[in-house]
Amino acid sequence: MHMLVTPMRVRGKALTPNERRRYRPIRGDVLVTLESETPMGRAAKVARVAGGMPLDREELPRLLDATIASMAPTGFVLSGIEYIDDCAYAQSWWCRLE
Repeated sequence: MHMLVTPMRVRGKALTPNERRRYRPIRGDVLVTLESETPMGRAAKVARVAGGMPLDREELPRLLDATIASMAPTGFVLSGIEYIDDCAYAQSWWCRLE
């Protein structure tokens, strides 16, 4: 599903509403799949934002144990855990239609 995605945290620390408004949203397809091998050592639902081309670098770390935290007619919030430099952080993505 092609969306605009804005992370709501940086290394686990929540962004203020003003910081979220200034953040340049990531454009891409939001994909959620079940992966058997994850940094957590078990299977998990994993969300990722796919760019335009298959070999493009992912602009956001993958979101593990992804769940829908809230939903509205024009978008939703996915919450989960992201790994940055082998450290786990809470993260939420605000995903909305362009």
